[in-house]
Amino acid sequence: MLGRLSLCIGLVLGLILGGCEGSTPAPQGGPQAVATAVAEPAAAEEEEVVGEVVARYEGGALTAEELTVELQRLPRRSRQLMNGEGRARFVENHVLNELLFEEGKRRGLADDPEIARQIADMEKRLVVQKLVRELQDAPTPTDEEVADYYEKNRDRYSTTTIRARHILVRDEKTAKEIHDKLVADPKSFEALAKESSVDTASARKGGDLGFFGHGRMVPEFEEAAFVLKKPGDLSDVVKTQYGFHVIRLEERREGEQKPIDQVREQIRATLRHQTIQDRTQDYYEDLKKRANLQIDEVKLEEVAKNVPEPSPGVGVVPVHGGAGH
Repeated sequence: MLGRLSLCIGLVLGLILGGCEGSTPAPQGGPQAVATAVAEPAAAEEEEVVGEVVARYEGGALTAEELTVELQRLPRRSRQLMNGEGRARFVENHVLNELLFEEGKRRGLADDPEIARQIADMEKRLVVQKLVRELQDAPTPTDEEVADYYEKNRDRYSTTTIRARHILVRDEKTAKEIHDKLVADPKSFEALAKESSVDTASARKGGDLGFFGHGRMVPEFEEAAFVLKKPGDLSDVVKTQYGFHVIRLEERREGEQKPIDQVREQIRATLRHQTIQDRTQDYYEDLKKRANLQIDEVKLEEVAKNVPEPSPGVGVVPVHGGAGH
């Protein structure tokens, strides 16, 4: 697995950097490292090669089938731009990665705990990604479902635009305090936005977002903003993925209703996205419930405050691709 991971990264690096002038450079460590690898090859029995051979080397071979798989991993554009010399360098880099891998194993590096940890991390990410993709395999909403949603949400599919201001903060308690201040003193909105909003782009303008129509903002924000009817109307505290908002309507320009044929696919995408979101969230909540998840927030805070700085050199080590300038 490590060999294939190294190979994938290394070959891409080799392709990107392989256009430089000169012959294929030595790997990191200089000519002496290569000489060591060549002078002391790992003992290996000759294995019978099945298929058409593109390249042979001491201890192994690259078949046409294997090369096809590796080339398919590259972007199509890169394959199209690769000339004869580039393809030869690609094969050289492939072989060099294999030789480096075998030399690393000979030196015992395959048993390095840090490498084992990185392999485990990669395996975990790949498994999680595949599971999440399965959760996103939602059915396409039917025309009847689209029509029903359109009728129940006609206001969302119009050319109406509004101009609004908002104040965004990270926690609900602060948002409620700001909301209470605005109810008591509506004229303080711009000053509070400049002082408290974490949306720095709009904060400089007193929270002003300018004019926007349906589909420009995240759904929770949009729904709360477009329900406001007259200038000065203030929303309740609105939670979105970005934090907690308080919204004030500045101006409203009524528009026309969009026909369903114009928004049918947009609605279909919205419904599918909502299905995926709901299914995924329900799945996550069920997993946490079955696992009886409990978090000691006091201990969490204590640990977070005492995380030591990483030692120099600790981290993901880039894999050499056998190519350079």
